[in-house]
Amino acid sequence: MFLLFAAFVSVQSQSLYIKTIDGVITTKSLSALERFTFSNNNLLINYLSGPVETYSLGNISKLSFQSAVTGVDELNLSGNDLMKVYPNPVRDIIYIQNAPAFSYEVSIYRITGSLILNTQISSGEKTINVGFLQSGLYLLNVNGRTFKFVKL
Repeated sequence: MFLLFAAFVSVQSQSLYIKTIDGVITTKSLSALERFTFSNNNLLINYLSGPVETYSLGNISKLSFQSAVTGVDELNLSGNDLMKVYPNPVRDIIYIQNAPAFSYEVSIYRITGSLILNTQISSGEKTINVGFLQSGLYLLNVNGRTFKFVKL
């Protein structure tokens, strides 16, 4: 599962952010990394150029990925009707352009597959409040069509 997550994140993210307990933030460009692994309560970062850095997990207060990708995820429904979900990444509100004209089901899943939200949206509503979500990668399912998004 971790390898799948790491592969997905490497496509979506530009940098790995490590915040230590003393508040120091270190940024690692993913394009310079060969891999990162967890072993013996340590984070091991292997660079393409050869060196390895080690961080004690007990000294890390936050480990995250920062996406530099912005954009719109879209899906062709039929003919010229293109459903769009934006912005991506998102802070609070996701907008759905060309949402179904009737009421529709919306589900949000963590990247691990666990369900966070499942609700019916009325036909006139074109927004979803995701401000309550923690930062990370999520999947949004709108009437059986899935979009991925990054919550800042």
